[in-house]
Amino acid sequence: MTAPTHRGREAPALVPLDPRAHTDTVWQLARDRDLAALGRAETTRAWITGRLTAPGLDALSDARLLPGPDGGPVGAVWLSSASGVSGWTAELVLGPDASADDGARLLAFAEERCAELLAGGEGELSCFVSEGEKAARAALHSRGFGSPHPYYRMAVTLDDELPRVPGVPGVVVRPLDGEQDLRTFHRVKNTAFAAEEAGKSEDGFDTWLEWWRTDPGVDPAQCALLEADGTAVGFANITDRMLDSRQAAYVRQIGVVPQARQRGLGSLLLLSVMHASRSRGRTAMVLTVDAANTPALALYHRLGWQVEARFDDFRRTVTR
Repeated sequence: MTAPTHRGREAPALVPLDPRAHTDTVWQLARDRDLAALGRAETTRAWITGRLTAPGLDALSDARLLPGPDGGPVGAVWLSSASGVSGWTAELVLGPDASADDGARLLAFAEERCAELLAGGEGELSCFVSEGEKAARAALHSRGFGSPHPYYRMAVTLDDELPRVPGVPGVVVRPLDGEQDLRTFHRVKNTAFAAEEAGKSEDGFDTWLEWWRTDPGVDPAQCALLEADGTAVGFANITDRMLDSRQAAYVRQIGVVPQARQRGLGSLLLLSVMHASRSRGRTAMVLTVDAANTPALALYHRLGWQVEARFDDFRRTVTR
C-alpha cells in the first residue's frame, strides 16, 4: 500500500511498536482519543501495558505505530485475540489529529498481518470503536469493514442510595477460593454465554486461565460465584480496568446460566458486586453491554445504570 502524502510529502512509514519504548506514547494517544470522543479519559496505563503484552501477541510483528508528518505519533494498531472470542481484533488507537487515511494505513497493516497468521485460511477481523471516533469509523468503512454491531457503555454511581441486596433462601454470592472455584467459574461462564453473544465461543480451561490472569485490571478478590442450593449458577468477573482513570470497578463479564434465569438472581448478583465494589472504595461501576441484550438492559436501567456512550463492533472477512 502506497503511503499517502501530506502537503506534498510522503507520509512517514509505520514503525514496529515496542512495548518497552512506546507504552506511554500509546497511552497518551488513547487518553487524547478518549477526551475527544467521549469527553473523559477512560484508558489507563495498566490497560495499555496489559494489551501490548497479552498472550499470543508479538508486538514487534503484530503492532505498528504511525508517526505524523512532523514525526509525532498520530495512531497505533495491534492485533489481539482473547479466550472465548472467535477471530482476531484490530485494536485501533487514533489521536485527535489523525485522519481517516491514517486509520486506513494502520488497518491495512492489521489486515495483512491477520492474513499472514491465518496461513492460507479465512477468518474474521473485528474493530471496536466509539460513536465519537469519526476518523476511525471512516477508515473502517474505507477498508470494507461493515455490519457494525452496537454496544452501550453504561455506568452507575455507587453511593448511599444503592438498593439493598434481596435475600433469597438457599442463594449466596461468594468469592472464589482455590483452583476448583476457578474451574467452576470458567464452566459457568461458558454456560451463561453459550451462543448468546456475537463472537463468543466456548474455550478450554487452561487457555482461559492464561488469558484471565493477564487481563488488564484483573482482580481475583473481586470475582464471585452465585450459588443456588449449593450449585453454581452465576458468575461475575469484576476488574480494576478503570480504577486509575475513573475510580470505578469494571464489569468484565457477568451472567446467570439459562436454567436459573427469571428468578431475580441476576439482580441479586449484580447488586451484590455493586455493594462489594462500594465497600472497596470504588465510587462508580462501568460495563459494556450488547445493545440487543434487552433483558440485561432492562435490569441495568432498573438498578440505576445510565448509558454513557455507544460503541460499534465492525467486522470484515480476511483471507490469505
